[in-house]
Parts: sequence; structure tokens; C-alpha cells
Amino acid sequence: MWSEMRVVDLLLEGSLQLRLQTPSSEGRLSVELSGCAPTELMDPTPFLDPHSVLLTSGIGMNFVDERTWDAFVERLAAVPVSAIVFSTGMAHQTLPPGLVLACARRDVPLLEVPSMVPPLQVDRFVESFMQAERLAVVNQGWSLADECARLANQDAEVVTLLVAVFDVIQSPIAVYDAYGSVIAQYPAAVTWTPGISKKPRAGVLSIPLPMGLNNPCHLAVRETDNDKPLSSLLGPVASIIALQLNRSVMVDASRHQEIKDLVTACESWEESTHRDVRKAFQAAGLDPHAETSLLVADMSGEFASTSWQLRVALHEVFHTVRVTELGERLIAFGQIPRDDVEGAVGRLLSIQSRQPLVLKSPTPSLFELRLSVVHSLQLLHRIDRPQLAPELGLGAVVMATAGRGARESARKFLAPLLEHDTNRSGQLVKTLEMFLAHDAHPSKTCAALFIHRNSLNYRLRKIESLLRLDLSTVDGQATSLFALRLIDLAEN
Repeated sequence: MWSEMRVVDLLLEGSLQLRLQTPSSEGRLSVELSGCAPTELMDPTPFLDPHSVLLTSGIGMNFVDERTWDAFVERLAAVPVSAIVFSTGMAHQTLPPGLVLACARRDVPLLEVPSMVPPLQVDRFVESFMQAERLAVVNQGWSLADECARLANQDAEVVTLLVAVFDVIQSPIAVYDAYGSVIAQYPAAVTWTPGISKKPRAGVLSIPLPMGLNNPCHLAVRETDNDKPLSSLLGPVASIIALQLNRSVMVDASRHQEIKDLVTACESWEESTHRDVRKAFQAAGLDPHAETSLLVADMSGEFASTSWQLRVALHEVFHTVRVTELGERLIAFGQIPRDDVEGAVGRLLSIQSRQPLVLKSPTPSLFELRLSVVHSLQLLHRIDRPQLAPELGLGAVVMATAGRGARESARKFLAPLLEHDTNRSGQLVKTLEMFLAHDAHPSKTCAALFIHRNSLNYRLRKIESLLRLDLSTVDGQATSLFALRLIDLAEN
């Protein structure tokens, strides 16, 4: 992927004339170099990077005790250094025997620089090689960024960009949001630890994405080899990924008022005509002739952390997405599905298993979409997990038919109960509401009202008498429920 300098490359460079003076294995000579460190210190270890080459002429090392040389090499081996390059002809005419023995014992390659070669020539050679390597990495990084920019211009989803990056670095890669949740990754089978963007972990490189946010997303890469300059390589492409993530947010932000107006028009059955809904729909940049899917989600409390995941997943499912947050609800409209819709829909429903989220199947007409908006927003308050919405909801039908005449009929229908409760401080209306809320189940209703079964039976018979219907029938229950919903709608 990129050039790498090894100990053996120093020996093969004819201009340096280095000589290996210790029996070293092929593995030791194949160690990659991180740089060259010229020093004359007896203990330079605090200033050394792992796998650097120590370059010294031994000035100030005028001792013959083998134990002193062994301690010197032992400290260097613990760093570890890739090799010791010792220049003869200045402080030492020949290599110190104690140094040779210590290097052989510690398996540290010892390279001799002959007196006719200036020791700094070794340093200049290593540095020039490293500069060329860094330049090659930068060039490769920009080439990768160009490829990802090309994909982004073709409306590729974020995971497609991650695939392009993986092809170059051959290491698992993921994008974390500000809450530490994975919003995109490749390969899909790799497991990532939550919270990695806020708490660095060994073996993982975390790069903040330049998104212009106080809490940006992070690009995380499994470091299979810590010596590879992944930060330099991924710097340019991180900007492309950030732009691609921001793309949906910028579109959503610019359309926030239009999406809000569309939701308001859908909910306002009396104030907004079908023409008003159509106008708001087009103002949001949506095609009135295309099928439209709807997603609403509770974003309160802990569920706020799923915002990025939902947005990215929505853009992976649909070519056209309009999404915004109103209060503590995320509302999204999607058109023109991409490939593998079923798999992507499954991902939307599995991001947070405890999040109230409603996903509505595509609707071909604005009339049906209007009902879907009302139904989904009402359903959101009654669920505790993600689910696909049923095709029809009573609440939406009630709102759609809640003209003035229907509400007045509902008040007239329930008037005997309201009058009874007012004059006798009764609880017939509440009893009816709780009875229907608990699916006409007597024991559950008694538990909710804290009353005896006989008391409940008396109240139900009284209600049936005043309303002139039978609450044991589906028709009687549906009529009562419909009336209660109409009255509740009028009061709200």
C-alpha cells in the first residue's frame, strides 16, 4: 500500500557502507523503521519512539565493563529500537566488544558505520526516505478523497464511502455519532464497542470529522498495524465523509419550516384543504405523484442518541428524504426507495429496541398520507417499541370526519352521562373511558378504577340505560369510543 523502510534497507544502501556486526534473524532485519534518532546520551530512552534507529558515535562511553554495555542495550531493547547504528573513527576506532556481546545477547541488530562515512549521512538518508513516504501517503490520501468525492456526487450513501476506504486500508472502519453510537460501518459483521468516540480504546484510531459541530461524529479505524500513518492517509477523506453526513442535515435544516408546515396541514383537517396539503407537500420538495413512506420517532431522553443513526439509515433507504425534529419527535418523509428496501427497513426498526417509532408503508395518495401522519403521531404515544403501523387507525378516521356536525352529535350522545356526573358527582364518563381503554375487560377496568366488580357492573348498566345501547356488543363499544374521541378532539 505504501513504502516502508526496514533495517535491511539500510544494509542494502551502498552509499552508507553499513556492516552488520551481530547475528540477526530475518525477522529482526525486517522490522520497519519509525525514524532515526542521533544521540550521545547514556540513557536516551525517554526521547525515543518505538522502532526507531539509534545513531551514536559513543562519545562519553569510555568504559569496558560488559555489564555497563549490557545495561545500555537492555534499556534500548525495552523501547524497542529497531537497531543500533554505531559510528567508528571518532570516539572509538573499533566497535566496543562489550557492545557487540550485549547486542548479540539481546538480539538487537548492531550496524557499524565505517570511519569514511559521516554518521549524519545515515540520518539524512533515513529522513529523506521518511519524507518521501509521508508524501506518498498524502498523495494516496488525496486520491482516496477524490474517489469518495466522486461517489458522493453520485448520491452514494455513507457506507459506500466506507467500502472505498476499506479497499485501501484493509482494516474495519466505522462512523460514530456524538453519543458514541455506530451509524455506519464496514464490514457489517464486525462488532464495535459503544461510546468509542468519547473514550479512546487501544487498537482503535478515532478521527473527529470536521462537521462544524460542537460534538462531531468520529471516524474509527481498527489499527492492525500501529506504524501505518492512518491519520495522514484518512485526513482528506474524513472531510468528504463529514460533508456527506452534513448533506442530509443541511437539506433538512433548509426545509425545516416547509416540513413543519406540511405536518401542520396534515393535522388541521378543518383549517387545511387538500389543495393546502398538496401545496405544502410540494414546498417541502416532495413529488406528489410518487409513493411516500413516513417515519415518526420519539426523540426524548435517551432516544435522542438515535438521531444520526435514523437519518443515515433513511438516506440509505430512500433517494429523497425530508426529515426534521419537531419538539421531541423526529418526522421523516421518504420517496424513491433504493435497493434492498426490506433489509434497510429492518435496520430502521432495530436501531433502538425500546424506542417508540412508527414506520408507515408507502402511500400512493396525499389523502392516504394525511391519514398516515395523524395515525402515526397518535400511535407514537401508545407504543413502547418500534413497529410498522397498521393500514388504518381509528384516531385518524375520527379526525378526518370530525366536522362540526359530528362533534355536536357526539356531545348530544354523551350528554346524559355528562349531566349525570355533574348533578350527582358521578364517574360514568371516566368509567366508560377506562372500560374501553382496557378493551372492555372488567377485571382490568376494576383494577384501574380501584372499584369492586359489582360497582363496575352497576355503572355499566347505568351507562347503557342512559345511552340506550349495549356495551357488550362491538357496535356499542365502537359507537361510544368514536363519540369519546370526537369530544376529546373538540376539547383539544
